[in-house]
Amino acid sequence: MGTFGKTFTREIGKSTGKWVSNKVFGDGHATPHKIIHAREREKARVERDNAQNYRVQQKELERNRRERDKRLAQQEKAMAEREKQQMIESNNSEVEDHNNYINVIQSVHKDYSKEMNWQQILESEEPEYVQTSSELKKEITKFTNDYIDDQITEAKGNSKLSLARLVIGKLYEKKYSWIFKIASNKTFFVITGLLCLMGAIYSTSLSGFSKYFILILSAIIFMGVYLIKKGAKDFNVGVALEDKIEELEYSRSILIKKNLTEQEELHQQYLTEKEDFKKVLEIAKGIESKNSQSYTYAINFFNPFRDVNQYGSDISFTVNSNSINVDYFVHSEEVIPNTTKKTIRKGVEVKEEQMPTSRFNEIYQDYVCSCILRISKEVFQLLPVIDNVQVNAKGSVMNTSTGNHEEKTIVSAKINRSKLAELNFELLDPSDSMSNFEHRMDFKKMDGFKPVDEFIFV
Repeated sequence: MGTFGKTFTREIGKSTGKWVSNKVFGDGHATPHKIIHAREREKARVERDNAQNYRVQQKELERNRRERDKRLAQQEKAMAEREKQQMIESNNSEVEDHNNYINVIQSVHKDYSKEMNWQQILESEEPEYVQTSSELKKEITKFTNDYIDDQITEAKGNSKLSLARLVIGKLYEKKYSWIFKIASNKTFFVITGLLCLMGAIYSTSLSGFSKYFILILSAIIFMGVYLIKKGAKDFNVGVALEDKIEELEYSRSILIKKNLTEQEELHQQYLTEKEDFKKVLEIAKGIESKNSQSYTYAINFFNPFRDVNQYGSDISFTVNSNSINVDYFVHSEEVIPNTTKKTIRKGVEVKEEQMPTSRFNEIYQDYVCSCILRISKEVFQLLPVIDNVQVNAKGSVMNTSTGNHEEKTIVSAKINRSKLAELNFELLDPSDSMSNFEHRMDFKKMDGFKPVDEFIFV
Protein backbone atom coordinates (compact mmCIF):
# COMPACT_ATOMS: atom_id res chain seq x y z
CA MET A 1 0.00 0.00 0.00
CA GLY A 2 1.35 3.41 -0.93
CA THR A 3 1.86 6.42 1.26
CA PHE A 4 -1.51 7.86 0.35
CA GLY A 5 -3.27 4.62 1.27
CA LYS A 6 -1.59 4.46 4.70
CA THR A 7 -2.42 8.07 5.40
CA PHE A 8 -6.04 7.58 4.34
CA THR A 9 -6.39 4.47 6.46
CA ARG A 10 -4.95 6.29 9.51
CA GLU A 11 -7.34 9.23 9.10
CA ILE A 12 -10.31 6.88 8.70
CA GLY A 13 -9.29 5.16 12.00
CA LYS A 14 -8.97 8.48 13.80
CA SER A 15 -12.34 9.69 12.53
CA THR A 16 -14.00 6.40 13.51
CA GLY A 17 -12.50 6.69 17.03
CA LYS A 18 -13.80 10.25 17.37
CA TRP A 19 -17.27 9.18 16.21
CA VAL A 20 -17.36 6.35 18.76
CA SER A 21 -16.05 8.74 21.45
CA ASN A 22 -18.72 11.30 20.63
CA LYS A 23 -21.45 8.69 20.92
CA VAL A 24 -20.10 7.22 24.12
CA PHE A 25 -18.83 10.31 25.97
CA GLY A 26 -20.85 13.02 24.25
CA ASP A 27 -17.72 15.09 23.62
CA GLY A 28 -17.11 16.72 20.27
CA HIS A 29 -13.42 16.35 20.83
CA ALA A 30 -13.04 12.87 22.31
CA THR A 31 -9.44 12.96 23.34
CA PRO A 32 -7.94 11.84 26.68
CA HIS A 33 -7.20 15.48 27.54
CA LYS A 34 -10.80 16.54 26.92
CA ILE A 35 -12.17 13.57 28.88
CA ILE A 36 -10.07 14.49 31.92
CA HIS A 37 -11.12 18.12 31.56
CA ALA A 38 -14.81 17.10 31.48
CA ARG A 39 -14.39 15.03 34.65
CA GLU A 40 -12.72 17.96 36.40
CA ARG A 41 -15.57 20.24 35.35
CA GLU A 42 -18.10 17.72 36.73
CA LYS A 43 -16.13 17.55 39.98
CA ALA A 44 -16.01 21.33 40.14
CA ARG A 45 -19.78 21.47 39.55
CA VAL A 46 -20.40 18.98 42.37
CA GLU A 47 -18.13 20.98 44.65
CA ARG A 48 -19.98 24.17 43.73
CA ASP A 49 -23.29 22.46 44.47
CA ASN A 50 -21.96 21.19 47.79
CA ALA A 51 -20.64 24.63 48.59
CA GLN A 52 -23.99 26.18 47.75
CA ASN A 53 -25.80 23.56 49.83
CA TYR A 54 -23.39 24.20 52.69
CA ARG A 55 -24.12 27.91 52.44
CA VAL A 56 -27.87 27.23 52.53
CA GLN A 57 -27.40 24.90 55.50
CA GLN A 58 -25.29 27.47 57.32
CA LYS A 59 -27.95 30.12 56.77
CA GLU A 60 -30.56 27.71 58.13
CA LEU A 61 -28.35 26.89 61.12
CA GLU A 62 -27.72 30.58 61.74
CA ARG A 63 -31.44 31.35 61.52
CA ASN A 64 -32.22 28.51 63.96
CA ARG A 65 -29.46 29.73 66.27
CA ARG A 66 -30.85 33.26 66.25
CA GLU A 67 -34.37 31.98 66.96
CA ARG A 68 -33.05 29.77 69.75
CA ASP A 69 -31.09 32.66 71.25
CA LYS A 70 -34.18 34.83 70.98
CA ARG A 71 -36.31 32.24 72.77
CA LEU A 72 -33.68 31.83 75.48
CA ALA A 73 -33.48 35.59 75.88
CA GLN A 74 -37.26 35.79 76.18
CA GLN A 75 -37.30 32.97 78.72
CA GLU A 76 -34.50 34.57 80.72
CA LYS A 77 -36.34 37.88 80.58
CA ALA A 78 -39.57 36.26 81.74
CA MET A 79 -37.73 34.42 84.53
CA ALA A 80 -35.97 37.60 85.58
CA GLU A 81 -39.32 39.40 85.59
CA ARG A 82 -40.87 36.68 87.77
CA GLU A 83 -37.95 36.81 90.17
CA LYS A 84 -38.19 40.59 90.25
CA GLN A 85 -41.92 40.42 90.96
CA GLN A 86 -41.34 37.87 93.73
CA MET A 87 -38.66 40.11 95.20
CA ILE A 88 -40.99 43.11 95.06
CA GLU A 89 -43.78 41.12 96.75
CA SER A 90 -41.37 39.89 99.43
CA ASN A 91 -40.05 43.40 100.04
CA ASN A 92 -43.54 44.88 100.21
CA SER A 93 -44.54 42.14 102.65
CA GLU A 94 -41.48 42.81 104.80
CA VAL A 95 -42.23 46.53 104.99
CA GLU A 96 -45.94 45.87 105.57
CA ASP A 97 -45.19 43.42 108.40
CA HIS A 98 -42.78 45.91 109.97
CA ASN A 99 -45.31 48.75 109.87
CA ASN A 100 -48.10 46.44 111.02
CA TYR A 101 -46.03 45.41 114.04
CA ILE A 102 -45.56 49.08 114.98
CA ASN A 103 -49.31 49.64 114.68
CA VAL A 104 -50.04 46.57 116.81
CA ILE A 105 -47.78 47.56 119.71
CA GLN A 106 -49.46 50.99 119.71
CA SER A 107 -52.90 49.37 119.97
CA VAL A 108 -52.41 46.55 122.48
CA HIS A 109 -55.40 47.91 124.42
CA LYS A 110 -57.87 46.97 121.66
CA ASP A 111 -57.63 43.20 122.10
CA TYR A 112 -58.92 42.32 125.56
CA SER A 113 -60.77 39.31 127.04
CA LYS A 114 -64.50 38.90 127.54
CA GLU A 115 -65.99 39.71 130.94
CA MET A 116 -65.95 36.76 133.31
CA ASN A 117 -69.38 35.69 134.61
CA TRP A 118 -68.55 34.25 138.03
CA GLN A 119 -72.21 33.89 138.99
CA GLN A 120 -72.74 31.56 136.03
CA ILE A 121 -69.77 29.48 137.18
CA LEU A 122 -71.26 29.22 140.67
CA GLU A 123 -74.51 27.96 139.19
CA SER A 124 -72.92 25.49 136.76
CA GLU A 125 -72.55 21.76 137.36
CA GLU A 126 -69.34 19.84 137.38
CA PRO A 127 -68.33 17.92 134.22
CA GLU A 128 -70.24 14.71 133.56
CA TYR A 129 -68.42 11.56 134.62
CA VAL A 130 -66.50 9.77 131.87
CA GLN A 131 -65.92 6.05 132.40
CA THR A 132 -62.47 4.51 132.34
CA SER A 133 -61.24 2.12 129.67
CA SER A 134 -61.45 -0.74 132.19
CA GLU A 135 -65.09 0.02 132.90
CA LEU A 136 -65.93 0.06 129.20
CA LYS A 137 -63.56 -2.67 128.05
CA LYS A 138 -66.35 -5.18 127.32
CA GLU A 139 -68.47 -2.65 125.40
CA ILE A 140 -65.49 -1.25 123.47
CA THR A 141 -64.31 -4.75 122.53
CA LYS A 142 -67.78 -5.76 121.33
CA PHE A 143 -68.25 -2.53 119.39
CA THR A 144 -64.86 -2.91 117.69
CA ASN A 145 -65.44 -6.59 116.82
CA ASP A 146 -68.87 -5.78 115.39
CA TYR A 147 -67.32 -3.02 113.32
CA ILE A 148 -64.63 -5.36 111.92
CA ASP A 149 -67.20 -8.06 111.20
CA ASP A 150 -69.37 -5.55 109.34
CA GLN A 151 -66.34 -4.50 107.28
CA ILE A 152 -65.61 -8.14 106.38
CA THR A 153 -69.26 -8.76 105.40
CA GLU A 154 -69.27 -5.65 103.26
CA ALA A 155 -66.00 -6.68 101.57
CA LYS A 156 -67.43 -10.11 100.77
CA GLY A 157 -70.59 -8.55 99.39
CA ASN A 158 -68.57 -6.28 97.10
CA SER A 159 -66.52 -9.24 95.74
CA LYS A 160 -68.74 -10.60 92.97
CA LEU A 161 -67.54 -13.88 91.36
CA SER A 162 -68.57 -15.42 88.02
CA LEU A 163 -69.98 -18.92 87.35
CA ALA A 164 -66.45 -20.10 86.55
CA ARG A 165 -65.85 -20.51 90.26
CA LEU A 166 -68.28 -23.46 90.29
CA VAL A 167 -65.91 -25.40 88.01
CA ILE A 168 -62.48 -24.22 89.04
CA GLY A 169 -63.20 -22.83 92.49
CA LYS A 170 -60.65 -25.13 94.11
CA LEU A 171 -57.89 -23.43 92.15
CA TYR A 172 -58.63 -20.03 93.77
CA GLU A 173 -55.57 -20.17 95.99
CA LYS A 174 -52.46 -18.01 95.91
CA LYS A 175 -50.21 -21.00 95.18
CA TYR A 176 -51.98 -21.44 91.81
CA SER A 177 -51.55 -17.84 90.74
CA TRP A 178 -49.04 -18.86 88.04
CA ILE A 179 -51.74 -20.88 86.25
CA PHE A 180 -54.06 -17.88 85.97
CA LYS A 181 -51.20 -15.61 85.00
CA ILE A 182 -50.30 -17.87 82.06
CA ALA A 183 -53.90 -18.54 81.00
CA SER A 184 -54.83 -14.88 81.05
CA ASN A 185 -51.98 -14.08 78.65
CA LYS A 186 -53.57 -13.19 75.29
CA THR A 187 -50.78 -14.71 73.19
CA PHE A 188 -50.93 -18.00 75.08
CA PHE A 189 -54.70 -18.16 74.67
CA VAL A 190 -54.50 -17.53 70.90
CA ILE A 191 -51.77 -20.14 70.41
CA THR A 192 -53.72 -22.68 72.47
CA GLY A 193 -56.86 -21.97 70.46
CA LEU A 194 -55.01 -22.43 67.17
CA LEU A 195 -53.46 -25.69 68.35
CA CYS A 196 -56.86 -26.99 69.46
CA LEU A 197 -58.38 -25.93 66.13
CA MET A 198 -55.58 -27.72 64.25
CA GLY A 199 -56.20 -30.80 66.39
CA ALA A 200 -59.91 -30.70 65.58
CA ILE A 201 -59.18 -30.33 61.85
CA TYR A 202 -56.61 -33.11 62.01
CA SER A 203 -59.17 -35.42 63.69
CA THR A 204 -61.35 -35.23 60.58
CA SER A 205 -58.64 -37.09 58.65
CA LEU A 206 -58.73 -39.93 61.18
CA SER A 207 -61.22 -42.64 61.70
CA GLY A 208 -62.59 -44.72 64.49
CA PHE A 209 -61.63 -44.07 68.12
CA SER A 210 -58.66 -41.80 67.31
CA LYS A 211 -60.88 -39.34 65.46
CA TYR A 212 -63.22 -38.73 68.41
CA PHE A 213 -60.44 -38.90 70.98
CA ILE A 214 -58.43 -36.10 69.32
CA LEU A 215 -61.56 -34.00 68.75
CA ILE A 216 -62.78 -34.35 72.35
CA LEU A 217 -59.29 -33.77 73.76
CA SER A 218 -58.90 -30.57 71.75
CA ALA A 219 -62.31 -29.35 72.95
CA ILE A 220 -61.52 -30.19 76.59
CA ILE A 221 -58.16 -28.41 76.47
CA PHE A 222 -59.66 -25.30 74.86
CA MET A 223 -62.57 -25.15 77.31
CA GLY A 224 -60.22 -25.68 80.25
CA VAL A 225 -57.96 -22.81 79.17
CA TYR A 226 -60.99 -20.64 78.44
CA LEU A 227 -62.46 -21.27 81.91
CA ILE A 228 -59.15 -20.53 83.60
CA LYS A 229 -58.82 -17.35 81.52
CA LYS A 230 -62.29 -16.27 82.62
CA GLY A 231 -61.52 -17.28 86.17
CA ALA A 232 -58.36 -15.12 86.28
CA LYS A 233 -60.48 -12.06 87.12
CA ASP A 234 -62.27 -14.02 89.83
CA PHE A 235 -58.91 -15.17 91.12
CA ASN A 236 -57.68 -11.58 91.49
CA VAL A 237 -60.91 -10.62 93.21
CA GLY A 238 -60.60 -13.59 95.52
CA VAL A 239 -56.97 -12.82 96.37
CA ALA A 240 -57.86 -9.17 97.04
CA LEU A 241 -60.71 -10.31 99.29
CA GLU A 242 -58.40 -12.64 101.23
CA ASP A 243 -55.89 -9.81 101.66
CA LYS A 244 -58.64 -7.44 102.84
CA ILE A 245 -59.98 -9.95 105.34
CA GLU A 246 -56.48 -10.71 106.57
CA GLU A 247 -55.82 -6.98 106.99
CA LEU A 248 -59.06 -6.45 108.89
CA GLU A 249 -58.40 -9.42 111.16
CA TYR A 250 -54.90 -8.12 111.87
CA SER A 251 -56.25 -4.66 112.71
CA ARG A 252 -58.86 -6.05 115.10
CA SER A 253 -56.64 -6.16 118.18
CA ILE A 254 -54.88 -2.93 117.22
CA LEU A 255 -58.18 -1.08 116.89
CA ILE A 256 -59.42 -2.43 120.20
CA LYS A 257 -56.25 -1.21 121.90
CA LYS A 258 -56.54 2.19 120.20
CA ASN A 259 -60.18 2.63 121.27
CA LEU A 260 -59.32 1.66 124.85
CA THR A 261 -56.47 4.17 124.85
CA GLU A 262 -58.72 6.94 123.55
CA GLN A 263 -61.28 6.17 126.22
CA GLU A 264 -58.60 6.38 128.89
CA GLU A 265 -57.47 9.73 127.49
CA LEU A 266 -61.07 10.99 127.66
CA HIS A 267 -61.25 9.86 131.28
CA GLN A 268 -58.00 11.67 132.11
CA GLN A 269 -59.31 14.77 130.39
CA TYR A 270 -62.44 14.52 132.50
CA LEU A 271 -60.32 14.30 135.67
CA THR A 272 -58.39 17.42 134.62
CA GLU A 273 -61.58 19.33 133.81
CA LYS A 274 -63.10 18.22 137.12
CA GLU A 275 -60.04 19.43 139.03
CA ASP A 276 -60.06 22.75 137.12
CA PHE A 277 -63.79 23.11 137.79
CA LYS A 278 -63.19 22.71 141.51
CA LYS A 279 -60.43 25.33 141.42
CA VAL A 280 -62.52 27.80 139.42
CA LEU A 281 -65.51 27.17 141.70
CA GLU A 282 -63.41 27.96 144.77
CA ILE A 283 -62.05 31.07 143.05
CA ALA A 284 -65.60 32.17 142.17
CA LYS A 285 -66.71 31.76 145.78
CA GLY A 286 -63.70 33.73 146.98
CA ILE A 287 -64.31 36.54 144.51
CA GLU A 288 -67.96 36.77 145.50
CA SER A 289 -66.83 37.20 149.10
CA LYS A 290 -64.07 39.68 148.04
CA ASN A 291 -61.25 37.44 149.20
CA SER A 292 -58.04 39.09 147.97
CA GLN A 293 -56.23 35.76 147.79
CA SER A 294 -58.85 34.57 145.31
CA TYR A 295 -57.97 37.56 143.11
CA THR A 296 -54.42 36.27 142.95
CA TYR A 297 -55.61 32.74 142.21
CA ALA A 298 -57.84 34.02 139.41
CA ILE A 299 -55.06 36.05 137.76
CA ASN A 300 -52.59 33.17 138.01
CA PHE A 301 -55.12 30.62 136.72
CA PHE A 302 -56.46 32.58 133.74
CA ASN A 303 -53.27 34.59 133.05
CA PRO A 304 -55.01 37.56 131.38
CA PHE A 305 -51.69 39.35 130.80
CA ARG A 306 -50.14 36.66 128.61
CA ASP A 307 -50.45 38.73 125.42
CA VAL A 308 -48.53 41.59 127.01
CA ASN A 309 -45.89 39.12 128.18
CA GLN A 310 -45.47 37.87 124.63
CA TYR A 311 -44.28 41.29 123.51
CA GLY A 312 -41.35 41.01 125.90
CA SER A 313 -42.73 42.77 128.95
CA ASP A 314 -42.97 41.32 132.47
CA ILE A 315 -45.73 41.83 135.02
CA SER A 316 -46.03 41.41 138.77
CA PHE A 317 -48.92 42.43 141.01
CA THR A 318 -50.16 42.81 144.57
CA VAL A 319 -53.78 42.81 145.70
CA ASN A 320 -56.05 43.94 148.51
CA SER A 321 -59.79 43.66 148.94
CA ASN A 322 -60.61 46.80 146.94
CA SER A 323 -57.86 47.29 144.34
CA ILE A 324 -54.88 45.79 142.57
CA ASN A 325 -51.41 47.23 142.05
CA VAL A 326 -49.61 46.07 138.90
CA ASP A 327 -45.92 46.61 138.20
CA TYR A 328 -45.33 46.49 134.48
CA PHE A 329 -41.71 46.15 133.33
CA VAL A 330 -41.21 47.55 129.83
CA HIS A 331 -38.27 46.13 127.87
CA SER A 332 -38.22 48.81 125.20
CA GLU A 333 -35.10 47.52 123.48
CA GLU A 334 -36.87 44.18 122.89
CA VAL A 335 -40.26 45.56 121.92
CA ILE A 336 -39.78 48.84 120.04
CA PRO A 337 -37.94 48.67 116.70
CA ASN A 338 -35.29 51.36 116.26
CA THR A 339 -35.38 51.38 112.46
CA THR A 340 -37.86 52.27 109.73
CA LYS A 341 -38.31 50.33 106.50
CA LYS A 342 -39.54 51.41 103.09
CA THR A 343 -39.29 50.12 99.54
CA ILE A 344 -37.32 52.01 96.90
CA ARG A 345 -36.61 51.55 93.20
CA LYS A 346 -40.22 50.56 92.63
CA GLY A 347 -40.10 47.89 95.31
CA VAL A 348 -36.90 46.17 94.19
CA GLU A 349 -35.00 47.16 97.33
CA VAL A 350 -35.84 47.64 101.01
CA LYS A 351 -34.23 50.65 102.60
CA GLU A 352 -33.75 50.45 106.35
CA GLU A 353 -32.88 53.60 108.24
CA GLN A 354 -32.35 54.55 111.84
CA MET A 355 -35.66 55.66 113.31
CA PRO A 356 -35.67 59.32 114.42
CA THR A 357 -35.47 59.68 118.18
CA SER A 358 -38.72 61.61 118.35
CA ARG A 359 -40.57 58.90 116.42
CA PHE A 360 -39.08 56.13 118.58
CA ASN A 361 -40.12 57.93 121.77
CA GLU A 362 -43.60 58.57 120.41
CA ILE A 363 -44.10 54.85 119.66
CA TYR A 364 -42.59 53.99 123.04
CA GLN A 365 -45.04 56.27 124.85
CA ASP A 366 -48.04 54.88 122.96
CA TYR A 367 -46.94 51.31 123.70
CA VAL A 368 -46.54 51.97 127.43
CA CYS A 369 -49.90 53.75 127.74
CA SER A 370 -51.66 51.16 125.55
CA CYS A 371 -50.41 48.38 127.84
CA ILE A 372 -51.61 50.32 130.89
CA LEU A 373 -55.09 50.47 129.38
CA ARG A 374 -54.98 46.79 128.44
CA ILE A 375 -53.78 45.63 131.86
CA SER A 376 -56.49 47.64 133.61
CA LYS A 377 -59.19 46.40 131.26
CA GLU A 378 -58.13 42.77 131.77
CA VAL A 379 -58.33 43.16 135.55
CA PHE A 380 -61.82 44.67 135.35
CA GLN A 381 -63.01 41.98 132.92
CA LEU A 382 -61.72 39.20 135.16
CA LEU A 383 -62.58 40.71 138.55
CA PRO A 384 -65.91 42.58 138.46
CA VAL A 385 -65.66 43.36 142.21
CA ILE A 386 -62.56 45.53 141.64
CA ASP A 387 -63.14 49.18 140.76
CA ASN A 388 -59.60 50.56 140.81
CA VAL A 389 -56.28 49.43 139.35
CA GLN A 390 -52.96 51.12 139.82
CA VAL A 391 -50.39 50.43 137.11
CA ASN A 392 -46.73 51.37 137.45
CA ALA A 393 -44.81 51.13 134.21
CA LYS A 394 -41.08 50.66 134.75
CA GLY A 395 -38.53 51.28 132.04
CA SER A 396 -34.84 51.86 131.45
CA VAL A 397 -33.87 55.50 132.12
CA MET A 398 -30.48 57.21 131.90
CA ASN A 399 -29.07 58.31 135.25
CA THR A 400 -27.17 61.45 134.28
CA SER A 401 -25.13 61.39 137.49
CA THR A 402 -23.68 57.93 136.77
CA GLY A 403 -24.08 57.65 132.99
CA ASN A 404 -25.78 54.29 133.41
CA HIS A 405 -29.29 53.11 132.50
CA GLU A 406 -31.44 52.21 135.50
CA GLU A 407 -34.91 50.68 135.76
CA LYS A 408 -37.23 53.37 137.08
CA THR A 409 -40.95 54.06 137.16
CA ILE A 410 -41.80 56.10 134.06
CA VAL A 411 -45.61 56.14 134.36
CA SER A 412 -47.82 55.65 137.41
CA ALA A 413 -51.56 55.70 136.76
CA LYS A 414 -54.72 55.13 138.83
CA ILE A 415 -57.37 53.66 136.55
CA ASN A 416 -61.03 53.78 137.58
CA ARG A 417 -63.46 51.19 136.18
CA SER A 418 -66.33 53.54 135.39
CA LYS A 419 -64.06 56.08 133.72
CA LEU A 420 -62.33 53.43 131.65
CA ALA A 421 -65.70 52.09 130.50
CA GLU A 422 -66.50 55.49 128.97
CA LEU A 423 -63.51 55.38 126.59
CA ASN A 424 -63.74 54.30 122.95
CA PHE A 425 -60.80 51.92 122.65
CA GLU A 426 -61.00 51.82 118.87
CA LEU A 427 -60.46 55.54 118.32
CA LEU A 428 -58.55 56.89 121.32
CA ASP A 429 -54.87 57.81 121.37
CA PRO A 430 -53.26 55.77 124.20
CA SER A 431 -50.93 58.56 125.32
CA ASP A 432 -53.66 61.22 125.29
CA SER A 433 -56.07 58.89 127.13
CA MET A 434 -53.99 59.16 130.31
CA SER A 435 -55.48 62.61 130.82
CA ASN A 436 -58.72 60.85 131.85
CA PHE A 437 -57.03 59.40 134.93
CA GLU A 438 -54.89 60.50 137.80
CA HIS A 439 -51.38 59.78 136.57
CA ARG A 440 -47.74 60.80 136.74
CA MET A 441 -45.74 60.92 133.54
CA ASP A 442 -42.82 63.13 132.49
CA PHE A 443 -42.35 62.72 128.75
CA LYS A 444 -40.89 64.78 125.92
CA LYS A 445 -40.57 63.61 122.33
CA MET A 446 -36.86 64.40 122.05
CA ASP A 447 -35.88 63.29 125.56
CA GLY A 448 -38.30 60.44 126.15
CA PHE A 449 -39.41 59.40 129.64
CA LYS A 450 -38.04 60.78 132.87
CA PRO A 451 -38.45 58.97 136.22
CA VAL A 452 -41.57 59.75 138.27
CA ASP A 453 -42.72 58.87 141.78
CA GLU A 454 -45.29 56.13 142.14
CA PHE A 455 -48.62 56.67 143.80
CA ILE A 456 -48.85 55.06 147.19
CA PHE A 457 -50.89 51.88 146.90
CA VAL A 458 -53.55 51.63 149.58
